[in-house]
Amino acid sequence: MPKRPPKAKSPRRAGDSLAKRVKNLEFLVKSSQLLNSTLDFTQLINLIMKVVKDALDVETVSLLFLDREKKHMVFEIARGKRGREIKGMKIPVGQGVAGWVAKHKKPLVVNDTSKDRRFPLELEKKLHLKTHSIMSIPLNHGRKFIGVLEAVNRRERVPFTDEDLEIFLALGNHIAAAIQNARLYRETERKRLESSMLYKVSASLGRSLALDDALEQILASLKKLISYDAAAVFVLDRKSQLLVSEVHYGYAPGREERLLLKLDEGVVGWAARHKTGAIVPDCSADPRYVNARRRTRSELVAPMLSGGKVIGLFNLESDTKNAYRKADLRLLEAFAAQAGVSIERARLYEEQQVKREIERELKLARTVQQFFTPTQSRKIGPFTLAGRNYPSLELSGDYFDFFPLKEPYAAFAIADVAGKGVPASIIMSSFRAILHTTAPYFTSARDIAGTANAILLETVRPHDFVTAFIGVLNIETGEVTYCNAGHNPAVLLKDDGAYQLLEKGGPVLGVLDGMELEEGTIKLDNDVLFCYTDGTIDATNSAEEPFGMERLIEFLQAHQRLGASRICTALRRRLKEHVQEMPQLDDMTFLVLKK
Repeated sequence: MPKRPPKAKSPRRAGDSLAKRVKNLEFLVKSSQLLNSTLDFTQLINLIMKVVKDALDVETVSLLFLDREKKHMVFEIARGKRGREIKGMKIPVGQGVAGWVAKHKKPLVVNDTSKDRRFPLELEKKLHLKTHSIMSIPLNHGRKFIGVLEAVNRRERVPFTDEDLEIFLALGNHIAAAIQNARLYRETERKRLESSMLYKVSASLGRSLALDDALEQILASLKKLISYDAAAVFVLDRKSQLLVSEVHYGYAPGREERLLLKLDEGVVGWAARHKTGAIVPDCSADPRYVNARRRTRSELVAPMLSGGKVIGLFNLESDTKNAYRKADLRLLEAFAAQAGVSIERARLYEEQQVKREIERELKLARTVQQFFTPTQSRKIGPFTLAGRNYPSLELSGDYFDFFPLKEPYAAFAIADVAGKGVPASIIMSSFRAILHTTAPYFTSARDIAGTANAILLETVRPHDFVTAFIGVLNIETGEVTYCNAGHNPAVLLKDDGAYQLLEKGGPVLGVLDGMELEEGTIKLDNDVLFCYTDGTIDATNSAEEPFGMERLIEFLQAHQRLGASRICTALRRRLKEHVQEMPQLDDMTFLVLKK
């Protein structure tokens, strides 16, 4: 029996089918033109959403890309009440609808998700979107698989048809090509922008010395290259060894205490200890994360290094998971290197500013100190008193002075404070004030020293003390009473060249209460009384030989016929000859009394 020929389609049905195909073709052409109208990746994603919704009349669209390790599908877009939180979430290849499509590289249509085990119910809960149907296709560019595109929930619960799948697949080809073009453009533009930004930042940092301004500029530049919702630049405080946020953005007010970290706290502390960057795809799953910001889902940290040491760190945080890649870390490390240079320059500049300010204040203090130090020899009856002070630092801890008492007496003193510089000069200023206010009431060197000791006990710290040689001259008789309080013994050089060391007195001042002090007495005729501090005899040459007492006595014997002031000048010259180019390590002071 012969076969019957197939029943021919009615002209009307054939016309409807052709019209629909023409309409679909026109839609695909327009969609292709629309998708290729931009190379901006963000704009393209929005266009993909619009095109798929218009083509299939669905509630929402999801787009997932294959990660670099090719083990997971990562959400690029997902709509729903919490779609932003889903961005960056990973689905293992092989799991769920998208994972199945990624594994088999085949499209999948599920018109009733409740009957298909491949649909992950936990994802539905996270999206807060009730899913009843889903159509998922692989996106391929040439032979390269790049991701999965999903149309979710056909409106009015109309099932997806073979015709829907056909147009979805055709649309997917255009979408995959547009995505690759946008990616290529984005990478090219990113590299250009990276180079441009790094150059601009480097050039700007070469002009800027204000640390906060420089770091804020770097953060602003980074925003154009790496997306972040919060950022902080931590700098290591050298004294406290804490990581302190110099500039930060995106954190709630009142959270500043969370931006002060120890070196063993958080991902930032970890990166500081290990001197390496860190990418945290999911902060909730990383025990290192310090919760300074509730919305943070992923984190990127890069250290700033100088001379192999960590001086600070960059910290970027995103509200989406898996927001950062290795390329982002490399870029952040490049910016961190620039910032490290800026921080070191800013610190050096601030230190120089502080140093200049200290030097200015020290010069002012030295001027005040010199104002109270005798600059010229003084004639007291037939006697002449002269002295010199040469500090090793800007300020001196040595002191010499002479001042009148009740007639016919005059007092003189030379002293040395334990230590050097500013602390010693402050104590010495206090000691000078004590002598000038109390000495006029006495004519005994021992009484002056005892009173000064009692006052110093009340004013100086336990480990501070003063050594002093105090003398009182009777102008009419030439008799001198003296008290040596722990000081170097003064030298009494007789007219015939013989000498005597004046040691009577007691311990240093400012340490013991109620101590016993002795008083010595000498008489000056054509003799020289020479007082000095230990810096004079301790002055050392390159062979580590101190000037010493023997050289000092020889010098005095050779120059005893000079006037008091000229003896001081000649000794300074002799000391310079001895030490030559060696630095002066201690204050040098000497005082001469003679007729």
